[in-house]
Amino acid sequence: MDSIVDNVGRVILAKVLPDEDLIDAIKEMVMSYKIISGLVNVIGALKKATLGFFDLHKKEYHFKSFEESFELISCMGNITYNQDEPIIHLHVNLGREDLSVIGGHLSQPSIISITAEVYVLEIKKKIFRSEDPQSRVMLMKL
Repeated sequence: MDSIVDNVGRVILAKVLPDEDLIDAIKEMVMSYKIISGLVNVIGALKKATLGFFDLHKKEYHFKSFEESFELISCMGNITYNQDEPIIHLHVNLGREDLSVIGGHLSQPSIISITAEVYVLEIKKKIFRSEDPQSRVMLMKL
Protein backbone atom coordinates (compact mmCIF):
# COMPACT_ATOMS: atom_id res chain seq x y z
CA MET A 1 0.00 0.00 0.00
CA ASP A 2 1.14 3.54 -0.76
CA SER A 3 -0.15 6.38 1.39
CA ILE A 4 0.39 10.01 2.34
CA VAL A 5 -0.77 12.30 5.12
CA ASP A 6 -1.94 15.79 4.27
CA ASN A 7 -3.97 18.67 5.67
CA VAL A 8 -7.46 19.68 4.65
CA GLY A 9 -7.71 22.98 2.83
CA ARG A 10 -10.96 24.63 1.76
CA VAL A 11 -14.46 23.22 1.43
CA ILE A 12 -15.93 24.46 -1.85
CA LEU A 13 -19.63 24.14 -2.66
CA ALA A 14 -21.34 24.55 -6.02
CA LYS A 15 -24.80 24.18 -7.48
CA VAL A 16 -24.68 22.81 -11.03
CA LEU A 17 -27.52 24.07 -13.21
CA PRO A 18 -29.85 22.20 -15.59
CA ASP A 19 -28.34 21.14 -18.92
CA GLU A 20 -24.75 21.44 -17.66
CA ASP A 21 -22.39 18.48 -17.90
CA LEU A 22 -21.41 17.45 -14.37
CA ILE A 23 -17.75 16.69 -15.11
CA ASP A 24 -17.29 19.92 -17.08
CA ALA A 25 -18.85 21.87 -14.20
CA ILE A 26 -16.46 20.31 -11.68
CA LYS A 27 -13.50 21.06 -13.97
CA GLU A 28 -14.71 24.66 -14.11
CA MET A 29 -14.73 24.71 -10.28
CA VAL A 30 -11.19 23.36 -10.24
CA MET A 31 -9.97 26.08 -12.60
CA SER A 32 -11.96 28.94 -11.02
CA TYR A 33 -10.92 28.17 -7.46
CA LYS A 34 -7.47 26.76 -8.32
CA ILE A 35 -8.25 23.55 -6.43
CA ILE A 36 -5.04 21.67 -5.70
CA SER A 37 -6.53 18.16 -5.29
CA GLY A 38 -9.45 16.84 -3.32
CA LEU A 39 -12.42 14.67 -2.58
CA VAL A 40 -15.72 15.14 -4.42
CA ASN A 41 -19.24 14.33 -3.20
CA VAL A 42 -22.36 15.05 -5.28
CA ILE A 43 -26.12 14.53 -5.01
CA GLY A 44 -28.80 15.72 -7.41
CA ALA A 45 -30.54 14.59 -10.57
CA LEU A 46 -29.47 13.70 -14.11
CA LYS A 47 -31.32 13.39 -17.40
CA LYS A 48 -28.43 11.72 -19.21
CA ALA A 49 -25.66 9.60 -17.75
CA THR A 50 -22.68 7.87 -19.29
CA LEU A 51 -21.39 4.96 -17.21
CA GLY A 52 -18.31 2.86 -17.63
CA PHE A 53 -17.00 -0.48 -16.49
CA PHE A 54 -13.32 -1.46 -16.74
CA ASP A 55 -12.70 -4.85 -18.37
CA LEU A 56 -9.58 -6.24 -16.67
CA HIS A 57 -8.90 -8.81 -19.40
CA LYS A 58 -9.15 -6.40 -22.33
CA LYS A 59 -7.66 -3.52 -20.32
CA GLU A 60 -10.28 -1.06 -21.53
CA TYR A 61 -13.40 0.75 -20.40
CA HIS A 62 -16.80 -0.08 -21.84
CA PHE A 63 -19.20 2.89 -21.79
CA LYS A 64 -22.94 3.13 -22.18
CA SER A 65 -25.14 6.23 -22.17
CA PHE A 66 -28.64 6.34 -20.69
CA GLU A 67 -31.23 9.06 -21.32
CA GLU A 68 -33.85 8.98 -18.57
CA SER A 69 -34.61 10.70 -15.27
CA PHE A 70 -32.19 9.65 -12.54
CA GLU A 71 -31.80 10.50 -8.89
CA LEU A 72 -28.09 10.97 -8.30
CA ILE A 73 -28.13 8.92 -5.11
CA SER A 74 -24.40 8.91 -4.54
CA CYS A 75 -21.48 10.28 -6.46
CA MET A 76 -18.02 10.27 -4.99
CA GLY A 77 -14.54 10.60 -6.32
CA ASN A 78 -11.48 12.75 -6.46
CA ILE A 79 -9.60 15.50 -8.23
CA THR A 80 -6.07 14.69 -9.36
CA TYR A 81 -3.84 15.74 -12.24
CA ASN A 82 -2.12 14.41 -15.33
CA GLN A 83 0.60 17.05 -15.71
CA ASP A 84 -1.41 20.32 -15.62
CA GLU A 85 -4.73 18.78 -16.69
CA PRO A 86 -7.24 18.06 -13.88
CA ILE A 87 -8.70 14.57 -13.83
CA ILE A 88 -12.17 14.25 -12.32
CA HIS A 89 -12.61 10.61 -11.29
CA LEU A 90 -16.18 9.83 -10.18
CA HIS A 91 -18.23 6.73 -9.38
CA VAL A 92 -22.03 6.92 -9.11
CA ASN A 93 -25.17 5.16 -8.02
CA LEU A 94 -28.23 6.28 -9.99
CA GLY A 95 -31.82 5.65 -8.95
CA ARG A 96 -34.43 4.91 -11.59
CA GLU A 97 -38.18 5.59 -11.54
CA ASP A 98 -38.87 1.96 -10.55
CA LEU A 99 -36.43 2.43 -7.62
CA SER A 100 -33.82 0.13 -9.16
CA VAL A 101 -30.21 1.34 -9.12
CA ILE A 102 -27.44 1.31 -11.70
CA GLY A 103 -23.91 2.52 -11.21
CA GLY A 104 -20.36 2.68 -12.41
CA HIS A 105 -17.57 5.02 -13.48
CA LEU A 106 -19.14 8.34 -14.51
CA SER A 107 -18.05 9.69 -17.88
CA GLN A 108 -19.26 12.24 -20.41
CA PRO A 109 -21.80 13.29 -21.35
CA SER A 110 -23.61 13.27 -18.00
CA ILE A 111 -26.18 16.05 -18.02
CA ILE A 112 -27.96 17.59 -15.04
CA SER A 113 -31.78 17.73 -15.09
CA ILE A 114 -32.69 19.78 -12.00
CA THR A 115 -29.52 20.41 -10.02
CA ALA A 116 -26.38 18.86 -8.63
CA GLU A 117 -25.01 19.88 -5.25
CA VAL A 118 -21.23 19.49 -5.34
CA TYR A 119 -18.95 19.49 -2.32
CA VAL A 120 -15.19 19.51 -2.79
CA LEU A 121 -12.94 18.92 0.21
CA GLU A 122 -9.58 20.23 -0.90
CA ILE A 123 -6.27 18.80 0.24
CA LYS A 124 -3.13 20.90 0.14
CA LYS A 125 -0.92 18.47 -1.77
CA LYS A 126 -1.25 18.17 -5.55
CA ILE A 127 -1.83 14.51 -6.46
CA PHE A 128 -0.79 13.29 -9.90
CA ARG A 129 -1.71 10.23 -11.96
CA SER A 130 0.35 8.17 -14.35
CA GLU A 131 -0.41 5.17 -16.50
CA ASP A 132 0.10 1.82 -14.79
CA PRO A 133 1.94 -0.42 -17.27
CA GLN A 134 0.07 -3.59 -16.21
CA SER A 135 -3.52 -2.33 -16.32
CA ARG A 136 -2.98 0.68 -18.62
CA VAL A 137 -5.13 2.72 -16.20
CA MET A 138 -4.15 6.17 -14.94
CA LEU A 139 -3.46 5.51 -11.24
CA MET A 140 -2.59 7.91 -8.42
CA LYS A 141 1.07 8.41 -7.61
CA LEU A 142 1.51 8.87 -3.87
